[in-house]
Amino acid sequence: MTEYRQVGRTMLGALDPRLTAVVRAERHRAAVLSARLRPATVAVVGPDPGGGRSTVAALVASLLARHQDVGVLAVDAGRGGGLHDRLAVRPDGSTRAVLAGLGLRGAATDRRPAVGHRWLRERLSLADRALLLASPVGDVEPPVTAAEYGAVSAALGRWFPVRVVDTPPLTVDPVVPAVVTRADRVVLVAADDAHAGGRLADCRSWIAPLLREPLDRIVVQVLTRRDARPSATVPQPGGLGAVPTEVLPYDPALRAEGALRWPELAPGTREVISRLTARLVEDLRLR
Repeated sequence: MTEYRQVGRTMLGALDPRLTAVVRAERHRAAVLSARLRPATVAVVGPDPGGGRSTVAALVASLLARHQDVGVLAVDAGRGGGLHDRLAVRPDGSTRAVLAGLGLRGAATDRRPAVGHRWLRERLSLADRALLLASPVGDVEPPVTAAEYGAVSAALGRWFPVRVVDTPPLTVDPVVPAVVTRADRVVLVAADDAHAGGRLADCRSWIAPLLREPLDRIVVQVLTRRDARPSATVPQPGGLGAVPTEVLPYDPALRAEGALRWPELAPGTREVISRLTARLVEDLRLR
């Protein structure tokens, strides 16, 4: 049987070396995504509302959750409920209950819930696979604030070491620097149009002083396509601004309302997100 398999592999390589390379790349990405990862936070930021930031954050969190045995936590630090809209499969929110349970919000009381792994999982289990700290659209409870973020990250990091954080657009909201300064990887997201290069350059200048490591080591970029027309931006071999850049193709499944479902995504979408996410966590694997 072993000899037949070897012959099959040899024939496959002889027929189409490109196919062999694709299969090897897919296997490598699967190995990277399934490996045990050290504790880390991926911050997803972008210059504009509606640029696809929450969608990219949801896709990265969902893919990681499909491969990791431990809980992957997605955190919505924005005010629009975008991450909840893209991930939640039930209408509940978790921000109010979890922050109160951690003693960060609400009136002081001696009868706080016994916060532990099981208690947290019950309240964070809003999505199909990834756990979700978020509030629904229109919820009057504010999202995680800059003052709360450090304590929230430290407390939840005990149980959920891999976190993907969706931030508000790059504005004066202080939660953005609070997230970026603690991030191990940063994804910059912008809509793919004629001005994308300039907006991403402004983002890089804005976040560079906040990063723990050199920008070209921990930052990747994603351009999101809003329609099926040809791309308005052609990334250079080294990426835009020498930063690795992916173009997320137009996919009707991403335009639909409600939670994103991985099996319903187009093959091109799955390919780009798999490549992007593997790049993010490549150096986070425990050797």
